[in-house]
Amino acid sequence: MNNLEFALEMKNKRLASGLSQGELASLTHVSRYSINRFENGKANASKETQNIILRCLNYYICDKPFYLLVDYLSVRFPTTDALEIIRKVLG
Repeated sequence: MNNLEFALEMKNKRLASGLSQGELASLTHVSRYSINRFENGKANASKETQNIILRCLNYYICDKPFYLLVDYLSVRFPTTDALEIIRKVLG
């Protein structure tokens, strides 16, 4: 993929994922300045950096948005192990 194709794909996927440039920078350990320059085609990302960024963006793009509506709910669990509760309650 050439750098212009990467820039376009990166920006489209970042916007679709709802991530800001700063959030993407934090998640990928690439500076926000570099993220901005990659998106605008002003800098070339290495193949390794392209893979890191696109892998992260593919992870955060969600086909089905999460929706939760709670009017009032109070629940007590006999444990503080969050993973156990998630597995048992949310399956």
